[in-house]
Amino acid sequence: MDWREEYKRRLKTPEEAAKLIKDNDRIAMQGGTGIPPAFSAALAKRSEELRNVVLCQGFALAFHDYMKPEYKDSFRVETVFIGPAERYCMSFGTVDFVPNHLGSLGRWLDETKINKVAAVVTPPDENGFMNRSCFGGLCTKRLADRAENLIVEVNENTPWLCSDVFQVHVSQCHAIIENNAPLFEIPEIPITPIERQIAMIVADMIPDGSTIQLGLGGLANCIGHFLKNKNDLGFHTEVVSNSVMELIKCGAANGSKKSILRGIVPYTFCVGTKELWEFMDHNETFLGFEIENVNDPGIIRQNDNMVSVNNALMVDLTGQVAAESIGTYQYSATGGQMNFVLGSQMAKNGKSIIALPSTRTDKDGKVHSRILDMFPQGTTISTSRNDVQWVVTEYGAVNLRNRAISWRVENLINIAHPDFREELTFNAKQHGWL
Repeated sequence: MDWREEYKRRLKTPEEAAKLIKDNDRIAMQGGTGIPPAFSAALAKRSEELRNVVLCQGFALAFHDYMKPEYKDSFRVETVFIGPAERYCMSFGTVDFVPNHLGSLGRWLDETKINKVAAVVTPPDENGFMNRSCFGGLCTKRLADRAENLIVEVNENTPWLCSDVFQVHVSQCHAIIENNAPLFEIPEIPITPIERQIAMIVADMIPDGSTIQLGLGGLANCIGHFLKNKNDLGFHTEVVSNSVMELIKCGAANGSKKSILRGIVPYTFCVGTKELWEFMDHNETFLGFEIENVNDPGIIRQNDNMVSVNNALMVDLTGQVAAESIGTYQYSATGGQMNFVLGSQMAKNGKSIIALPSTRTDKDGKVHSRILDMFPQGTTISTSRNDVQWVVTEYGAVNLRNRAISWRVENLINIAHPDFREELTFNAKQHGWL
C-alpha cells in the first residue's frame, strides 16, 4: 500500500487516538514541545474511565490537562527533568521526579516497561517519513520502533531536524492526529548586569578552537552571546538554544577545529524561539543523536579542548554543587551536568565550568548568598566535590580540582558576595576548615 493511503487509513481524531490507552499503561510523551497537546487533552477527558496511567516525559513547557490535581487517580507524571509546568504541579502530587543523569534516559525508558509512545511530528516527506523534531531525543528510536501503540500528532509548525533517530514512518503509526497548534517558545530574557559580568569571565576562559557545551538555562544561553568574538568554536551539546544559532550565524562557531564530527553540531533537543526552529529546519549543520550517545563521557572526551558550562543553584565551601533542589524542593534536575563535567575533564586540554550568581533574592526581597558553608537540609548534591573543577561567579573564577579543603574554602569565599564573606569566614572557622 502506498504510504499516502496508509496515512489516510491511520488518520484519527484525538478522541479516537485516546481510546488506545488502557489502565496501567506507561506512555512515553517525549517532552517540551514534543508532548502532543490535542492527544493530551483528549486523554484527560477519559479520566473517569482510566486508572494508573503513567506519562513519562521531561521539561514540560505547557500545562497539560492530565496534570490537573483532580485527575491524580487516573494519571501520574514521571519526569526526568523538571520544566516550568512540572514545577508548578509538584505540590499537586501529580508529578513524580525520577533522579537520573540525562545520559541514562534511554536505560530508564528501556527498564520501566513503557508500552506506548505519543509524540509531535512533522508532516511526512516524499517517502512517508515523519520527524519527531525538537524533543525527539527525549524518546529513543528503539522505543518508538517497538511500541505497542505509536500515536503521533502531525504539526506543520514543527521543524524537520536532520537525524536518522528522530524519524518514524507512517507505517509504524497506530494513530495519526493532525493539529497545527503554535509551538511553545522560550523568548530571550534580557541579560542582567551580573550575568554580563559572569559571561565575560567565562568567555575569557574559552580559547579559540574550543568545542563547547552550554547547559540548559538563561545563564548558559547568556554566556553563549558573549562568545561572538571567538574563532573556530565547535559544539558538542545536549541542548541547542538561540545563542548557539547566533554563534553559527556570526561565524564564531564553524566546527572546523573539532576532533570528531568536524563541522557538525551533535545534540539531542532544542529549546528557543521560532527563529531557532526555522534556522534548524533541514539544516545539516545540526545532527540529532540519542541522548545516551551525546552525553556519554567516553564520547565527550574525544573532543580535544572540550569546555562544558553548566549552571548551579548553590555551591558549598568544600565544592559541592547543588543544581537541582533547594532543600527538599525539587526545582530542576541533574540533567546532563555530571555527564559533561566528567567528559570535558577527561578530554585533552578540557575543562568544566560551573557558573552561578553570588546571590539570590527570595520572594520577600531578602538577599541570600549562593555560596554557603552548609546547604539547606535535604538539598541534593548534583556534582560532587570530587568532580568539580572551575566555579565562576561575577567576582571571579577558581579551579578547585586537586585542592585541599582549606584552599577551597578560602578561595570560594573570595568569589562570594562581599556582604557575606565575613559570615562565611566565621562559619568556616567554626567548622574547623580555616
